[in-house]
Amino acid sequence: MTTKFRFYGISFLEIETRGKKIIIDPCVEGNPLCPIKLDDITKADLILVTHGAPDHMGNAIEIQKRTGATLVSAPGVREHALRLGVAKEKAISVLWGDFIEVKSIKIQCVECRHISFFKSGDIFISDLPISFIVSPEDGVRVYNLGDTAIFSDMKLIGELYQPNIALVPIGGAPKLTGGWTHLAPREASLAVQWVHPEIVIPTHFDPNSNEAKDFIGRVRSLSPITKVIALNPGEEFIYTPK
Repeated sequence: MTTKFRFYGISFLEIETRGKKIIIDPCVEGNPLCPIKLDDITKADLILVTHGAPDHMGNAIEIQKRTGATLVSAPGVREHALRLGVAKEKAISVLWGDFIEVKSIKIQCVECRHISFFKSGDIFISDLPISFIVSPEDGVRVYNLGDTAIFSDMKLIGELYQPNIALVPIGGAPKLTGGWTHLAPREASLAVQWVHPEIVIPTHFDPNSNEAKDFIGRVRSLSPITKVIALNPGEEFIYTPK
């Protein structure tokens, strides 16, 4: 069985396996790198939102309403989704440490060092940022860091859950979304060394910068067992578990 990863810029990825489609942080309309339009997304089974920033929550609610997918997020993002008309049974809230199974897809929620703060109507919501370890099929464990700063318990996450694929942000935020870089190539490569994945796919970087090249060189030095798959927006990678 193979698992297909398709990258659309910033942290927007699609994972397809066993006829199921998982969408992560689907920022389409506010994503200058995204090669597709919102109308191009007609199918989704599961939508994972790491936090409520516009470049991560993005168009998750519109996609959920269009496809009927199940939305998984922290409680604040779920409350925002309900306020905008998402059905209660289609939105699941989770916290660090929670394990759930949705449509035969296993999801382990783990700690993330960031913030989720966004406007919902006439109020602001401060919420919990989440990283996900997704097992779309046996033998495939995908650690999606979302947005995070480095912290030493990444070592423990690697030991406990042994992800074989990691989706790791490596910078790019000032030029892409107006924020700051929380996990630059130096810290991101150290996180890869701690987690020891077989494959790492960098996210949240500016393809016109030197970030991907810098990251690849550092990973080669710190974690030579790990292969870096740097995708341009619109490109895909097919993984077959060993």
